[in-house]
Amino acid sequence: MTEKGSAASLAPSRRGFIAGAAALGLSGASTLTKAAASDAPVASQPWFEAYLAAFNRADEAAFSAYYADDVQFFGQAAQVTGRQAVVDFYRGVRKHLNERVDLLTYVGDPAGAHALAVLRTTLVAHTDWPDMPTGPLKAGDRRESVNFVMYDIKDGRFTRVRSARFSPQKGRSA
Repeated sequence: MTEKGSAASLAPSRRGFIAGAAALGLSGASTLTKAAASDAPVASQPWFEAYLAAFNRADEAAFSAYYADDVQFFGQAAQVTGRQAVVDFYRGVRKHLNERVDLLTYVGDPAGAHALAVLRTTLVAHTDWPDMPTGPLKAGDRRESVNFVMYDIKDGRFTRVRSARFSPQKGRSA
């Protein structure tokens, strides 16, 4: 499991997230052990970090290889089906803004069929986007959010991605 940022600012949500993952029978440590013992692709943290690195450098060929052909994608700004639809969505997003996703917490199940991640997303608009699905942006605007994302995985590819935004209590930072 990876943790970045202030422990004090993330502690309440991290404990709840990990408790929920434990209730589902997920464990990051055993996933890493299985990944080291097998050549089969599994939902390991290094595997996931490679996906994020490809996404952050806008390497469409590399990051889209993580999606099944018929992936169901339920994001904050779009709900689409299919690998090409996900690529097309992000290609359209990148016409207006730069997006960076940083891993805060990762938990993968031993079978490699599911992963849960807490991600910090930073958006910086390089052009105006008045009709952005999550609210208008002007060139130079910056938006940051923390999201919980659940990934269903089969044969080393995401088959379903579901995202929900975390909203901290007033006066507390995410």
